[in-house]
Amino acid sequence: MKKQLTLLAAALLLSLSVFAQADKAKFYIEGQLATPNKTGQPWKLYNIRSQGITFTDSDTIYGHDTDKGVQLVFDHAATTHPQGFNCGLKFYRWQNNSGRWQVDSEVENAEAAFTQQKVMSIMLVLDCSSSIGDADFVKLKNAAKQFIDVIIDKSSDGNVHIGIVGFNSMKNTRTFDLRPLTKESKRDMFQFIDTLQLNNRTAFYYAINKGLDNIKQYVGKLKVSKDKKYDGNYIIAFTDGYDNDSFDPKIGKAAEGTEHRYFQHVNQRIMKEKIGGAPIESYVLAIRGNDVDRTNTDFERVLSALSHNANDNKFYSLTNFDKLQAAFEEIGTNLINKWQSLYCYIPRGYDGRVRWTVECGDVARKFFMGANASIGGLSYPVSTDPAHINDQGGVMLGVGLDMTFPVTDLISVGGYVELNVSRGVGFGFTPTVAFSFPNNSAIILGIGYRGTDHFHSNGFLMRAAYKLSNPWYVTASYSVGHGNTFMLGAGYTIFGRKID
Repeated sequence: MKKQLTLLAAALLLSLSVFAQADKAKFYIEGQLATPNKTGQPWKLYNIRSQGITFTDSDTIYGHDTDKGVQLVFDHAATTHPQGFNCGLKFYRWQNNSGRWQVDSEVENAEAAFTQQKVMSIMLVLDCSSSIGDADFVKLKNAAKQFIDVIIDKSSDGNVHIGIVGFNSMKNTRTFDLRPLTKESKRDMFQFIDTLQLNNRTAFYYAINKGLDNIKQYVGKLKVSKDKKYDGNYIIAFTDGYDNDSFDPKIGKAAEGTEHRYFQHVNQRIMKEKIGGAPIESYVLAIRGNDVDRTNTDFERVLSALSHNANDNKFYSLTNFDKLQAAFEEIGTNLINKWQSLYCYIPRGYDGRVRWTVECGDVARKFFMGANASIGGLSYPVSTDPAHINDQGGVMLGVGLDMTFPVTDLISVGGYVELNVSRGVGFGFTPTVAFSFPNNSAIILGIGYRGTDHFHSNGFLMRAAYKLSNPWYVTASYSVGHGNTFMLGAGYTIFGRKID
């Protein structure tokens, strides 16, 4: 018994030491803050480093006094955290005396606000040629709508302006002029997409050119308030084939290669033209339609030359229409990450190391329930006692239920109940404590009681479980009494699977 208690204590200390390291976040921005020496000078954050969060590279970021405290802005911020910035960021100061980060709970605005205050224009250019087919055309329309939904989920205040060009032949090309994206205008955009119809021919270059003209004309009249900035022009274009209909007397007729004048005209506009003082970025999605030979190696090369942004080409070569919606969603998410800025606030009059961490909740933030099954061995010591002379070992099977309730963001308490079977029916129960981690995993520990074989081998039960970042968890238990048992199992989370 003494040996088992020693092992349990070691396990508890190990789990607590892991828990104690929870302030070493995987997603953070850190730097050295300097308070200005003179009135009117900005605060300065330097020696900046980050993990799991990216933003516009800068060695130094300057902060300015606001009614919420000193504001520091990290432009074009994005994170690889699965929950993004939805849970906000907590503010920490470095404590030289203890050598640890300490959360500043006295500062009301110690959490960051993730907002989008940039102004930009997006033109969706959608192929409506007959080669697409009715069923796949529905998938294209749904993908375009999903793109709009992704954008409006983060910005419904009209800062994003969206227009649509639906094209097949030049004659049948239709345009939904740019307008601010709001809940009201979204309905009009969806209605326009629903009314698009298939027809013959593909005037791809003409449609892109028309979309750029629409942006240029619209932005020329657009008024941007002083507290905002016009950030960019974006073309999101889809086609399933070569251009075979674009023509302009001043430019010429489109053809399949990159050496033709109409292609070069559109390409140069995308690469070099600026509208509203901002460059043009182009995303091209392409699927080989029925009229594109599968052995044609030039198709992707030509269309990819029309995709361009500040970092690299953004060309999506897709094998079928089932992948189209995911591609549109990815582009929408990338643009959101590119546009948005991270606004962090700190208290006035502080010098030293500071850190902002993404701290989304985990299973401990909500009631957790999991069902599990386990299997193991039951063994008895050799005995001369007539009451136990016939005791034998055997296989034990058990099913159980775990439940915990949150006490803090990282600690939960609850219990475990079990029904087990060897040669007879038994039971088990333990009070439980759970230590959870930012990646949605958790360690669950319990000490209690297990009865087996009509309860004549009742014993002291020690149990541990590890919940993975997905809904599954694994368990191990050991009980000591007249008979000893060791069991391994697996469970599945019924409630508390997702982060709040």
